[in-house]
Amino acid sequence: MSDQSSDGGSEKNEISVDLDLKCHPVHNDPNDDIVIISNDYVKFRASRYHLTRTSQFFDGLLGNPRPEDLASVCDPFIPIITIPRAQSLVTYTDFAICDILVDKARYALMEAAKDQPLELLVIASKRDDVEMARAALKELDTDHLRTYLYESQSLIATESSLTKSRTYISRLTLAYRLELLDLLMETGEVSEGRRETLRTGIFLKDSWSGIASKFDPKRIEKEVVLEKQKVSDIAH
Repeated sequence: MSDQSSDGGSEKNEISVDLDLKCHPVHNDPNDDIVIISNDYVKFRASRYHLTRTSQFFDGLLGNPRPEDLASVCDPFIPIITIPRAQSLVTYTDFAICDILVDKARYALMEAAKDQPLELLVIASKRDDVEMARAALKELDTDHLRTYLYESQSLIATESSLTKSRTYISRLTLAYRLELLDLLMETGEVSEGRRETLRTGIFLKDSWSGIASKFDPKRIEKEVVLEKQKVSDIAH
């Protein structure tokens, strides 16, 4: 329909909310559970089974366990799924009215990424999910660092490993980077070559379970707020 605008009388087109949908003469099986509407308002019915097996797009969109299906049982169970699908399911339960499934979806994601703790830490960082981050840090060990960051059995830093480490760290939020750095660093003493004298140095811890138990990216933010409050109090 057309309508007159208030500023100059120019016309603008509007589409009615009540669309006159036409059913496709062939693809209209009432047993098919997916409805697709074309831009010329033709309604197609399609099979979830066939769509997910013939299209990567629909497989990613429809291949996950659906929260409404899981919520229909007393004790929902999410099978072992891939990391991308687990992420999609967590996002779905976050934004849908599926509070009962949020924890189960998060657990499914943590299980899916159990063997890839560095990747799970990135996901936790983006979600600001401290519990998930702690679970990732608990699974970390020297072997994971060798495999994913150093790409060798040695922990001796090379230009390639440093570049890869910087790239990985850049995927974490600033709060997570600062907290990790603060918990990883410790001071100690190291000998100067063949000399017997010792000098103070900074080392990186590898006690990941201890780091996980203390990990709290909001801690530094709280300390900054308290410090600002102290300065403000002194100024007044």
